[in-house]
Amino acid sequence: MPSPNSDTNADRRTRRRVLAGLGSAAVVGIAGCSGRVPGLGPERVGAETTVRDGSGLGSPEILWRYPRREGDEDGIGYAAVEARRVDRLEGRFPTLSLQFNSTVGGLAADEPYEGYRLDWFRFRFEPPSSYEQATSYAARVEPPGQGEGDGFSTYYDRESTTKRTVIELRDVQMQGTIIVPVVFAPTTESLPKTLYCQFTVQASRPGLGGKTVRASGEGNLPLDGLSGFSPSD
Repeated sequence: MPSPNSDTNADRRTRRRVLAGLGSAAVVGIAGCSGRVPGLGPERVGAETTVRDGSGLGSPEILWRYPRREGDEDGIGYAAVEARRVDRLEGRFPTLSLQFNSTVGGLAADEPYEGYRLDWFRFRFEPPSSYEQATSYAARVEPPGQGEGDGFSTYYDRESTTKRTVIELRDVQMQGTIIVPVVFAPTTESLPKTLYCQFTVQASRPGLGGKTVRASGEGNLPLDGLSGFSPSD
C-alpha cells in the first residue's frame, strides 16, 4: 500500500508528539478490506474548494470535495476544517476549537463514485508568519477512537517558517466519516487572522476493476469574524 508519508525528507524532519488526552473522536463507517490494483499507482484527482468566512450564523470553514463535480452530483468524498472561538474563564487566553473532517464513500448512489474506502489522510495547518505566536502556540489533538489510534500520529513540522502541525491517519480501509478535534492554544490574547490549511487523502475501490485515487487541496481559513464571538458556555 502506498505510504502517506511520501516526502523524501520525511525521516529527517524533527517530530514532536502533540499531547492527545482529550478523549475519543467520533468515527462512523463500515469497516472493510480495501482493494488495490497491483503495480499501479494512485490516480491524482482535483478537488473543488469552498471557503466560508463564518458570516451570519455559521463558523469559518474550508470544504474540499473531490473529484471536481459537475452540477450537484456527489463525488468520492470530501475533507473539511471548521473553526470556533472558545473564551475561557478567569482571564485565560482564548483558544480555537478546530474540527478536521475526512469523509469517504456512501455519498453517491451510482457509479462512477460508489464503493470507495479511505486508505489514509494527512492534514496540515499553520498560522501566518506575521502572527506573534507563529512558532510558540500549542496544539492539543484528540485521536480518533474505535481502534483507529494505531495508525494515528500528530507532530510539529519544524521545516516550515512557522510551526506547522501535521495530523496523519494510516491504514484505515473503511468508509464513513472521521472527525479529529484540535485545540489551537496561543500564549497571548490575540488569535491569528487566518490559518493556512492543507489536506491529502488516498482512497481505493476494492474488487475487480478496483481503483486507487489521491486528492489534495489547500486554502486559508478566515478567522477575522471570530473576534466578535461571545464566550462559550
